[in-house]
Amino acid sequence: MRADIGYASNAIYAQISKTLPAIIMKIERTLEKYYYLTGDEKSNVGNADPEDSTIRWDYFENKDKNFNLTDPLKFKINARRFSGQTGDYQFNSCGFLLFSDKLRTTIVQYLTDIDNPKWFPAKLTDLDGVTTDYSILHLFKKHDFLDYQKSTFVEGTDHPIKKRFDLEKIEDRLIFNAKILGVSLCVHDIVRKDIKKSNYTGLYFYKIHTAGRLS
Repeated sequence: MRADIGYASNAIYAQISKTLPAIIMKIERTLEKYYYLTGDEKSNVGNADPEDSTIRWDYFENKDKNFNLTDPLKFKINARRFSGQTGDYQFNSCGFLLFSDKLRTTIVQYLTDIDNPKWFPAKLTDLDGVTTDYSILHLFKKHDFLDYQKSTFVEGTDHPIKKRFDLEKIEDRLIFNAKILGVSLCVHDIVRKDIKKSNYTGLYFYKIHTAGRLS
């Protein structure tokens, strides 16, 4: 179980691999619960902007899985609009999955190679000028997990109003990112509970609906 690292000098994954055992489990299909993992708008976490104004939401979208950064992407908390603290789940104007290294150590346990996940290094500077290492998670494969028979769409379009996901398509994934979700992650309740017990900041979970039975 390995999520590749997009920066040659990044040693975080090597340390994680030594300290965290591989997670092998078979999910009980009738007990599955999935949640959106997103930013908590009620938290004190501010919004981070990239220092390079050419970095946008689609920066990684046209890259292949062999793409690497030569240097970390640099962000800093906006001192004006949406100002605030840094968080483990960091809001950012690019919409990247920008995680603290602490949160990364939890997420990485539940990733598999099936969706080609890769971590890219980042630096985040807070309002006091303190710079901290962060990581950007990008899944190069985003599948269509919709159940089209049970989802509701805007008439005459393929835009879903009410999304229902197909558990058969999700298979045994504990973390996935669907095409129609943009950058939002979906995580199994197993992952949610592990994250919540660590009291990470800046994140929020809300339940999604799937086409299968949920308990």
